[in-house]
Amino acid sequence: MKTNSKILYVILMIIVTTSISYAANLTSNGHSNGNGGPANLRPVNWIETDSGLPQGFGVGQISIGMNDQESLWAMAIDNTGAVADNFTRSTDSGENWTAGTFNAGTGLSQIFAVDDMTCWAVFNTGADQGLYKTTDGGANWINMNAGYGASSFTNVIHFFNDNDGFAQGDPIDGYYELYTTTNGGDNWTRVPEADIPVPTTGEFGITGNYYAVGDNIWYGTNLGRIFYSTDKGYTWDVTMTPFGSANTVTCIFSDALNGFAFRSYLNMGIEPEIDITTDGGQTYTPLFVTGDMYARWFSHVPGTTSTFVGSSSEPGFEGASYSEDGGNTWITLNSGVAIQATAFLDAETGWAGNWAGATSGGMYIFDGNLNVITGEIEGTVTDLDEGFAIEGAVITLGTFSTTTDVNGDYNMIMDIGTFTLTSEIDGYEVYTQDNVVIEEDEITTVDFQMQNLYLPPQNLTYIFNAPNVVLNWDVPVGSIGLSGYKVYRNGAMLSEINNVSATLYVDQNVPTGNYTYYLTAMYGTHESVPSNEVEVEVVDAGNILPANGTTLNGNVPNPFNPTTTISFSLETAGYVNIDIYNVKGEKVRTLVDENLEATSHSVVWDGKDDLGRTTSSGVYFYKMKTGSFTSTKKMVLMK
Repeated sequence: MKTNSKILYVILMIIVTTSISYAANLTSNGHSNGNGGPANLRPVNWIETDSGLPQGFGVGQISIGMNDQESLWAMAIDNTGAVADNFTRSTDSGENWTAGTFNAGTGLSQIFAVDDMTCWAVFNTGADQGLYKTTDGGANWINMNAGYGASSFTNVIHFFNDNDGFAQGDPIDGYYELYTTTNGGDNWTRVPEADIPVPTTGEFGITGNYYAVGDNIWYGTNLGRIFYSTDKGYTWDVTMTPFGSANTVTCIFSDALNGFAFRSYLNMGIEPEIDITTDGGQTYTPLFVTGDMYARWFSHVPGTTSTFVGSSSEPGFEGASYSEDGGNTWITLNSGVAIQATAFLDAETGWAGNWAGATSGGMYIFDGNLNVITGEIEGTVTDLDEGFAIEGAVITLGTFSTTTDVNGDYNMIMDIGTFTLTSEIDGYEVYTQDNVVIEEDEITTVDFQMQNLYLPPQNLTYIFNAPNVVLNWDVPVGSIGLSGYKVYRNGAMLSEINNVSATLYVDQNVPTGNYTYYLTAMYGTHESVPSNEVEVEVVDAGNILPANGTTLNGNVPNPFNPTTTISFSLETAGYVNIDIYNVKGEKVRTLVDENLEATSHSVVWDGKDDLGRTTSSGVYFYKMKTGSFTSTKKMVLMK
């Protein structure tokens, strides 16, 4: 008898995560891997098309027509935790899709496409479970009475040709319920118990998890074993994989002898291990792979000896990768977007599922070539003067690009050839190196250093609040390695500021006279060229206000305890920012940070900082910025 635990297990195996990622014409250049480092990337596009499925539905399986390779059928999964008895099909190689709903009940677990109108389906629950067939494009599904009953649990169907087929169900009466047909599914015969290895206690098959090549067929179980047959399912043997009985496993093959087993769970993202076989599944050897192997769904690429594609929609590990060497090394096709079930016709023709959006989407058409001869480039980028790693530099060779990680490292898989390498990042001179040669299956290492431009502070301005001169500036755009500032008055250093985020300095109690101020930026031991200069005439008059309709008025009262009102007016509507600073130039509170109308305004400061803490007595400055207008005034909190 089937059990509730088996039904729950199947639901968990079929559904995917509820996180929906949605993008059109997905490209792969420049993504990083799930660990934050540079990924091996293969430039490729997945061109999005409409699956026809309802919003929120994804694709759990794609089946290419056995007799018509322009015909595709796909099985739906939903994001609510329930099995989705929906399907969609295409008759034009995936350009257009038409969705439908199975009318045979619930419990869909796998489909097998024959042509544009004919498809088989497996239902695995209830009295109506069994093998179903449609010959009218999915309008009607007919139970072909294979022998499965209410106590059965069907998982798999496969046809080797128009006549010979196989179906797999869970153990019943002490042995697996396996069937064969020789007349296209009109009649089915159960495989005798003597021809099937005995199931272990609690063992069962997994819905839709099998693989077939020629007359060879394999299916995995929930207890780490893989059954295999070399005669279209008439006689069977079984092997325990190195994963052991605690893991659910299945497998995929490129030919009758070579393939690999992998753990088959729902939330598989990037996996480090597979079990390789070279004898058709009689023995398996554990292998820790190189590169990011996306491991929820796998497909073999026909026409290749050992190219496989893996994909995942697990949140945080969404993407696809491929291997050209039978699973040893994996190259990222793209990351950051959920790629569900895939199917390939050859190295340039394939399809992948995604989530259907509100109006369209849910299916990708592969737009690339998995047979391109490739090499690899790697290296480390550092600062020329200081030697520290440069993160975020964009490395480009031809149409290939990636970015450096926190250690300054980069890595790319790319076409072979001779390229010009460029590296760009704000605050540095562009680095260029010609004649970088990428050779087949070889690693080219190019380490280099970039010259920091040591950009100065920008847009230095001042406000004279007798007897103080308040300097304001902007942090240099794109600065890397910035460590602080130096303030100069009449050519002599006035102060050194060891705060990279500081944008205000108050020169207090300045005597009457004429002064020239400028700043430099410090990058470790290196000092930038000066900023723009400002000339200030210090007189005994009061504050000098800008002569236009936009004003910042004095706060009332002043001194104050604990609140004061700051009023200001705007000549034209626009974005306004008012910040409060202490005498060290550290920002204490943001009072205004929004778009306002052209009129008079006021705001109250309660003497607290941005974290709600009460500030101490002393001198504070409030700075207003709007458009080209900047004004700073002084106030005193006295307790």
